Order: sequence, then structure tokens, then C-alpha cells
Amino acid sequence: MIRKCVLAMNEAMKVDRENFTCKMCGECCRIKDGIVRVNNVEISRIAAFLGMSEGDFIEKETEVSPDRKSLILRSRKDGACVYLTDANLCAINPVKPEKCSTFPFEWTNPDSSSVCPGCRVK
Repeated sequence: MIRKCVLAMNEAMKVDRENFTCKMCGECCRIKDGIVRVNNVEISRIAAFLGMSEGDFIEKETEVSPDRKSLILRSRKDGACVYLTDANLCAINPVKPEKCSTFPFEWTNPDSSSVCPGCRVK
């Protein structure tokens, strides 16, 4: 029941592409306790983009997810994505994971409107 409520809330909070303007603030890459799961295809693309072998990428840039069901990108000590630059840009933008490229159009968190200025009701 709780899962259905969360899914319904996420569905209601999705943002229409025409009404969303990214503020380039990088807050979506700093979501507290946020995780970015990566699949085999994403691992291959990101590793190639970074000039790394897949094995080196997995060893150095990922960790096992809290639920132990997948690999996730490592975060910095402050919780931000390791690929967020000082200019609030994604260092792997051309190959960023689907989770990143589909926010906030395909998914959101219950606190997305408080985290992302572009998601706030206008």
C-alpha cells in the first residue's frame, strides 16, 4: 500500500518538459542520500567515455547499492555526485545514466520540489 502511494505521488510530481527550465544549480546532483544505479550498458558507455576499462570503472567509480541489488555511482564525501563539476555541470553529460537524464520528466522524489528550483510550482 505504501509503495502504491509513493508511486502515485511520483507520478503526480513528474514535470512537463515544456514547463521546466533547468536552473543549472546542480541541486539534483546533491540530493541527500540519493543514489544512481547503473546497468551494464551504462557502465560500458561511461567507462569508454572516461577511457577506463569496465573493470577499473566498476572498482573505482561504483559501489554496491544499499539493497545489494545493483551497482551505484560513488558519491563525494559531501554526498554530491562525483561527476558534478565546480561549475554545476555533469562531467559525463554525453553518457550520463538514464536516471540522471530522465529527472524530473520520468521520475521525481517526494522532496524534488524543495530541492530543485526548476520543479517548484510557479
